[in-house]
Amino acid sequence: MMDRFDVLLCFTAADSDGVARMGEVEAALRDAGLRVVRDTVVDGITREIADALANSRVVLVHYSRAGRVHVLDPDIGGEHGDPRDPTALVELVLRKVDGARRPRGGGNRMIGRYRELSAIHHGLRARPVLMVRGLPGVGKTALVERYADLFQDAYDGGVLRLGPFGHHAPDEVLSQFHLALARAAGDRLGTDLAGMDSDRLRAHVAERIGAAGRRALVLIDDVPAGLPPDVLDRLLLPAPEVSTVLTCRTGQSPWDVETLDLAGLSPAEGLRLSGEHRAPADDAERQAVLRLIEHCDGHPITVRASASPGADRSASRPDTAPPAIRVLLADRGPIAAGIVRLGGLLAPVPFPLGIARDVLDAGPSFTEAVDEVLAWGLASFVDGGLRMQPLVAEVAKAGLDPGPMPESAAKSLLRLLSDDRAGYRDFLLQHARSLAEHTSAAGRIRLLRPIAAAHERHLDFFAAGEIHAMILATEGATSTDFVTAARVEIACGLYPEAARHARRALLSAGDDDERYAAGLVAAQAFDCQGDYDAGERMFWHRSLVRGGTRLPAVVASAQATRLRGRPREAITSLTAILPELHALPNGPLREGLLPSALLEYTRALLLDGRPRPARDVAAQVIAAFHAAGRTRHFRCTEAELLWAEATITLDLRDLHAGRTALRELADRYGRRYGPESAPALTATAMADRALLIPARPEQALRALSATERTVVRVLGGDHRLRYRIRHGIALAHGQMREFGRQAELLEEILQPQIRLLGMTHPETLETRLDLGLALAFSGRDRERRAVELVEGAADDIVATLGSATDLAEKAVAAQRVLRHKTVAAWPAGWS
Repeated sequence: MMDRFDVLLCFTAADSDGVARMGEVEAALRDAGLRVVRDTVVDGITREIADALANSRVVLVHYSRAGRVHVLDPDIGGEHGDPRDPTALVELVLRKVDGARRPRGGGNRMIGRYRELSAIHHGLRARPVLMVRGLPGVGKTALVERYADLFQDAYDGGVLRLGPFGHHAPDEVLSQFHLALARAAGDRLGTDLAGMDSDRLRAHVAERIGAAGRRALVLIDDVPAGLPPDVLDRLLLPAPEVSTVLTCRTGQSPWDVETLDLAGLSPAEGLRLSGEHRAPADDAERQAVLRLIEHCDGHPITVRASASPGADRSASRPDTAPPAIRVLLADRGPIAAGIVRLGGLLAPVPFPLGIARDVLDAGPSFTEAVDEVLAWGLASFVDGGLRMQPLVAEVAKAGLDPGPMPESAAKSLLRLLSDDRAGYRDFLLQHARSLAEHTSAAGRIRLLRPIAAAHERHLDFFAAGEIHAMILATEGATSTDFVTAARVEIACGLYPEAARHARRALLSAGDDDERYAAGLVAAQAFDCQGDYDAGERMFWHRSLVRGGTRLPAVVASAQATRLRGRPREAITSLTAILPELHALPNGPLREGLLPSALLEYTRALLLDGRPRPARDVAAQVIAAFHAAGRTRHFRCTEAELLWAEATITLDLRDLHAGRTALRELADRYGRRYGPESAPALTATAMADRALLIPARPEQALRALSATERTVVRVLGGDHRLRYRIRHGIALAHGQMREFGRQAELLEEILQPQIRLLGMTHPETLETRLDLGLALAFSGRDRERRAVELVEGAADDIVATLGSATDLAEKAVAAQRVLRHKTVAAWPAGWS
């Protein structure tokens, strides 16, 4: 079929000067004898024009918001032109058109797809999210990648490429997205984004993009069709400057997003693709190719296989993708086939060519084999690595006899992972996960360890815990593996499991150092449960003087002392080692240990009633994180909250500590530091809770709930301020006589408060008292536990704080209420 057009003229700019200038360019192109079609927001693309474009070889002339012109051959790339010099621009277009009309070899190119490219561009101008959906291997990824290349000037904020995720179970996608976003955005922003949970990472990246004021494009490849809508929402960056294109295999999905269904190649496009590898011998051969194209719905891989030398012209052609892929694989040389076999063992994400070179030991013919794999569309170059076409990898993996290949691939991969500077680390970790299924037990454990460490570094402790569970289930897990798993379980709130695994580590320890590490983690697990006696027996009774592990143990011991309500002892021990910590050389030990020690020091100072030095220490930690550009690190957030608490404590000394003063402080902090700053949110939470004093629970509940939503969005959910707000919400339900709901809320926060603050911290003591009362009046026949909670809290209050405190008076009142078993005995105004 004859070409219908030579040039597709596309506008992004909406200014009148730009439109007029491109009108002059269009006239000059037509005067040069070129057939031009315009694609603008006003005109759109009709079906007739789209069909004509599908049968044309055109170059795309794209005028961007920046006032620049790209002249692009969608198959091989393009160059910039100057719209102010129409003569030179027309000469550039003529060269590109001449090149587009010449036949080309190779098979890894876009064939046409002009209608789909235009549909993506129009779709993203109308809405922020677009889903490109189609059969496996139909070209979804190639299409959106080509769109990103061709229209890069429309996205001056750059392109973030994430995925593919289709080979992961839906419940694993968020953790994989977390790693991918941290790597891709960190590379783009030039900073280490570890130390943020998934939601805060998304918010931070979106904030940075928004602050730059530039439009960015995010490509999220191969989203599993079974992904719940709320999870899909958490993959999108919340910024108006971001446009997102997702790809997904055809299937039932409950997502409410605009969708572009990608069909196969048209007959003309299919003939062109087939002809790039082997020209039809006669008209009968051409008709056979057309029948195949129709039968397979224009599936590119199936069409390409028909041109393979092994596809006998007289034989029946494979008419579905998997048999077609097997034909293509059977005709490849031994080294090219080895590359594909390796791709079947690895994850369907880019892998460094160095791994394949190591495994195959191919010598000079390796480059030729890579070109062969690329030419037949079995793989493509993405992000500097070789990415196997996912459907090809699936077919290659089926029935694969890997032989010694997994072990040699694992050795090569582990060498890369041992280098902290290794690029595309999230890709390497996915390959490690895939290879772990095919290696020995020892190799499996070595491959899984860096995966768990990566999730832990990015605060995704549940994902890390799942990997550790695989390690512990594998023969050969060491005492260190059990200790590491226990530490992650503590972060997940799984304290009994952590204690059990730490004890298992003690039994399998091979030397004193391993027994020391296991005992320390076991004691911390018992402390998190409030079982301080067991913690003492396990570890805290011993001397902490032990070589390189001494400093971390002293910091942990200071925390244990503070949790037991003895902050001055914690201050003394930390004061003694802080000079040593400051003198440590730069590296992972100093980076992790010094902030932890300073934050623990701040907590102890606050508990000891010394807010001024506490504020100074917290400010020191904040300044260090700001200087390193890591303002959203979880330790920086904790330092900001401690600084806010110390500041408010000092300010309230100079004010009447009533509801009006708290609200005034919240407003003042909002104006000075921002309404979502740590001091403003802390003061707001205190003012919201103060609404309970005059017994206005409905108003307090509304205010506290709104503040909690902001706190979780801005700061995350696992910290003292959030639990303080939840405690206030529980008290509001109690004032409304909803004791069952009050008890549920207090049960939720008790263990986190014990872990963060200790059994005898004033806030934990108050939770214990209030939970006992809620249980007593909830009608759940739990009076025995209610009495134990109230009596135990009352004893600890007297032992820790003394009897002449407001909390001690509240404990006496609570005991009186339980004896009388009537809510009416509770003093008015107490909450």
